[in-house]
Amino acid sequence: MIEVKNLSCTFSYGMASTQLTAVSPITVSFQSGKRYAIVGESGSGKTTLARMIAGLQKPSCGNVYVDGNPVYTKAGNDHFRKVQLVQQNSASALDPKMTIGKSIEEPLVCFLRLDRLERRKRCGKLLELCNLPPGYYNRLPSELSGGEQKRVAIARALAVEPDCMIFDEATNGFDLPLRKKIIEEILDLQESLDFTLIFITHDMELAVAVADEIMVMQNSVLVEHTPFSGDTSVFHHEYSKILLFASGLT
Repeated sequence: MIEVKNLSCTFSYGMASTQLTAVSPITVSFQSGKRYAIVGESGSGKTTLARMIAGLQKPSCGNVYVDGNPVYTKAGNDHFRKVQLVQQNSASALDPKMTIGKSIEEPLVCFLRLDRLERRKRCGKLLELCNLPPGYYNRLPSELSGGEQKRVAIARALAVEPDCMIFDEATNGFDLPLRKKIIEEILDLQESLDFTLIFITHDMELAVAVADEIMVMQNSVLVEHTPFSGDTSVFHHEYSKILLFASGLT
């Protein structure tokens, strides 16, 4: 279980140290095995929130608790194993000079300290799990399509058997058939492996299609948080209704 308590993030910029609030104080929790969507337009704060949950962006205030343990007062490798973030741009997340196999095996060295043969065996299973041919082990990221690079990023994140997977704009830039396929594959993985799933997206249509609970952010503020089971009338905030209308859902 992940708990976010009074979490906020403010950045300073410019000569006058102007303050920019990326995330206003938020308190929410994510239950094990459930599916969540955090929705909002660009600049709403959703990606910064995701990075704080993943332990990659230090908050200005508050803390994140994973299984009761505070991340930002005694963060260790265990947190980074339990919570994995798959970034929007998979190509930039992969070392262009590192083969696919070595890239997937890297977290196995850092977190699980498996020997070479164990890593190779585990990598083969992950490639199969993410619908990638075993021959891709020796390929470089530049030899793969965008969808294949995304699958490699997912395999790499799954390598350490995380409790929670966060996908930041998982299908951004893909055509409709590939978007549909990637989302189906992610949902199949979540169902079979039972990790907590958090989608970061600007697309309300995607959110209502995949999530048990939906959080809507606007201008750094969490304006609505509601369980969802198919009835869009549960959304009451005006901004949520705008997102529904923009997605053709009203």
